[in-house]
Amino acid sequence: MLGDDEIKDMNDEIRHMEEELLMKKRKLNEARYSGLRAAVEARQSADKAILEELRSLGYAVTRKNWLF
Repeated sequence: MLGDDEIKDMNDEIRHMEEELLMKKRKLNEARYSGLRAAVEARQSADKAILEELRSLGYAVTRKNWLF
């Protein structure tokens, strides 16, 4: 039979392992979607540049979302 101290130690170890697993899942998620995040940021930057160029050419631009 396990004593109270052993149970507490096991509980603490489980809690620590769960925190470590959560951190690793977050890191994996960030690594997995970093390319997508960079592509979205690049597209937003390109959209902003297009809007500025259209405005400088005298076009009245009312829509920010481009649909292709």
